[in-house]
Amino acid sequence: MVSVDELPGPKGWPLVGNLPQLTPSLLHRQFDSWADEYGALYRLGMPGRRIVVVSDPELNKEILRDRPGGFRRQSAIESVMDEMGSNGLFSLEGEAWRRRRKLAMPAFNATHLRGFQPTLEAITERLRQRWERTPPEDVRAELTRYTVDVTAKLTFDYDINTIEQSGDVIQRHLELIFPILNRRLSMPLPYWRYLKLPDDRALERALAALRQDLTAVIARARVNLPERPTNFIEALLLAQDGRGSFTDDELFAEALTILIAGQDTTSNAMAWLLYHLAGKPEVQQRIREEVAEIPSVLERQPYLEAVAAESMRLQPTTPLLGMEAVADRTIAGVRIPAGTWVIVNVQHAGHQEENFSDPNTFDPDRWLNSGPGNHRPDTSTPFGSGPRFCPGRGLAMLEIKSVTGMVCRDFDIALPAKAEPPGDRFHFAVIPTGMRLDITRRDRA
Repeated sequence: MVSVDELPGPKGWPLVGNLPQLTPSLLHRQFDSWADEYGALYRLGMPGRRIVVVSDPELNKEILRDRPGGFRRQSAIESVMDEMGSNGLFSLEGEAWRRRRKLAMPAFNATHLRGFQPTLEAITERLRQRWERTPPEDVRAELTRYTVDVTAKLTFDYDINTIEQSGDVIQRHLELIFPILNRRLSMPLPYWRYLKLPDDRALERALAALRQDLTAVIARARVNLPERPTNFIEALLLAQDGRGSFTDDELFAEALTILIAGQDTTSNAMAWLLYHLAGKPEVQQRIREEVAEIPSVLERQPYLEAVAAESMRLQPTTPLLGMEAVADRTIAGVRIPAGTWVIVNVQHAGHQEENFSDPNTFDPDRWLNSGPGNHRPDTSTPFGSGPRFCPGRGLAMLEIKSVTGMVCRDFDIALPAKAEPPGDRFHFAVIPTGMRLDITRRDRA
């Protein structure tokens, strides 16, 4: 049995520990690099805080399964989200989380998603028509419009239609939130409570505007409220009339949480997937043939699903999960005292040769064939695991399959000449930067 202080790790500075070595927008890369150097468990130091980074997939699952008794999201997350008025399903803990989760799940079950499929395809068709008229310059921004429209329609039955509207304010406000949230979570001291920087004031304006917009959405949902809920917000509204009602602030927090969680992670996952398809006409053709044979995203589309799994192995959009021990625990012979921050590194396992042969190569067939070489699909967990497994996984996969199938059917995807590989930036999700794709209408003659 060893203590956290006995673990290996990068040497820190007096008083401030490893804080000067951390760049918030590059945490996923830094933690991967240190895992290669120091192993599956290593320690970091920050003022007044012990941190353990865990990169072993089996240990990660052990931690995520031990919720909420042994671990929870870092308490700072709930505090920061509460200050923003958006302490919802994502950041809640304990009994409050259980209650919200129970209400949220009907909006994401298979029956509801099956009924939603025609609407999903109609929104995908809007995107196709937009790209047919005007090839996209910023693919990620366009995909964010799409995911905002899908998420709002499914959860509020509200057709925002950002795809066909230029300069949409909801999308612009949403895109402010993740970067500032990530910065606040990485700060050892909550400076914004005492000094507002321009970005902090911009965040306050964005939240105020979103509150106004979403309050109007909630008000519309109150009209002709059905006896049985058909979407997430209706379930919360109906609960207001029963035991343990929700306040308007709680309703806003849930509406904002689901919009943020639903649009950013999925749009980034789709952008990375289209990037991996660019310049690979044989992969695009196989998808084209499969969706011609199996057109419904509700059915198994094995090759398309393998493409999605391979892309998310290489670029899981949420590569790091910040946890906190709520009770003393032992992980792989290491004593983890209550209050210790534990960073679950989801990304690292997918890039290791012992889990995936030739791990830096994009190879969807590895998910279909049990041939020679290493292939451990259970080590790639882009949607998390344990009791807080992502409830929106089913919706995200339908969106990914619908858009990818449409693009491969009607367009060709290529890399522009002399295009540099995209960079990435960690803002809780990993956002592609400088990603340029040529998406052109196919000539079917």
